[in-house]
Amino acid sequence: MKQSRPGILSALSSVVLLCGASVATVEAHHSAAQFDFMHQATVRGNVKSFRVMNPHTRAVISITDAKGTRDVEFEGHSASNFFRSGFLRDDVKTGDSITVVIAPRRDGADGGFIMGFTTASGHTVGFGGLSPSTGEKEPSGTAK
Repeated sequence: MKQSRPGILSALSSVVLLCGASVATVEAHHSAAQFDFMHQATVRGNVKSFRVMNPHTRAVISITDAKGTRDVEFEGHSASNFFRSGFLRDDVKTGDSITVVIAPRRDGADGGFIMGFTTASGHTVGFGGLSPSTGEKEPSGTAK
């Protein structure tokens, strides 16, 4: 059976629209617009999970503050950025106490982007020249 041109065009248009929607979703996922990189906050808690992976590291930390105790998810750089900054696979384990400097979410919700961290053993990892313990710029060459 011969298919008409309008039928073929309609099918092709649908495929193009679906592909375009998929690309827009992926691009939005990789946006860091939800984080306020002009401000830092420090959170302390116990590691529930800490997965250094691509495209983004994911950490869940159990924190206790004025809102109570809860598990909060944080996002971070890619695995290659973590390893270049001095991270080692055994640095962070489930149950470890950790202090994390984050760029908080703009909407005020729990979570944020990991700018640096210090483990209970004192190992520190910082990104972009920021001190992992204070979130402040360090003199050139001193951030780990």
